[in-house]
Amino acid sequence: MMYETERLYARHLRPEDLDDLAALCADPIAMQYMDDGETLPRDMCAKWIDICQEKYAKRGYGTSAIIEKGSDAFVGFCGVVRPPENDFDEIIYALAQPYWGKGYATEIARGMLDYVFSISQLDKIYATIYSENTASLKVMDKLNMHFEKDELQDDGHITKYYVIERPSDERGPSIK
Repeated sequence: MMYETERLYARHLRPEDLDDLAALCADPIAMQYMDDGETLPRDMCAKWIDICQEKYAKRGYGTSAIIEKGSDAFVGFCGVVRPPENDFDEIIYALAQPYWGKGYATEIARGMLDYVFSISQLDKIYATIYSENTASLKVMDKLNMHFEKDELQDDGHITKYYVIERPSDERGPSIK
């Protein structure tokens, strides 16, 4: 286990998560605001798990499985990543639809920010959010992430950029 919150815990993605990860990544509604909005086939999910394991070994963090305490159900994924096209690290997350509306995204993202700041030398972590993704925009507000800019994409949608800086004290970004 990497870290835990009141109702959830994060651990490294592993090969036995493939069925759950592939089911989440095949859901067009759950994936509509991730990356290019397309679903991922099972073989790409398997490769992603391998890449995540390499990132854990190199950086100590990456995309993690999010598990519900008590039920041990796979809720989704969350991580801090640096996509090849970016010159910054960003937080990503997606939850399976049965877990929407419970505050899990805020809870697990706050935990991930605290965790990554505690083990890394990162000064800032960004989030890139489709302007239509009102649920994640609310999460950014609850995390005290600061709006930085809007950027018009080639496909016509607007991406909103948010940022949070390393806390100046050891309490972490979850303290308001």
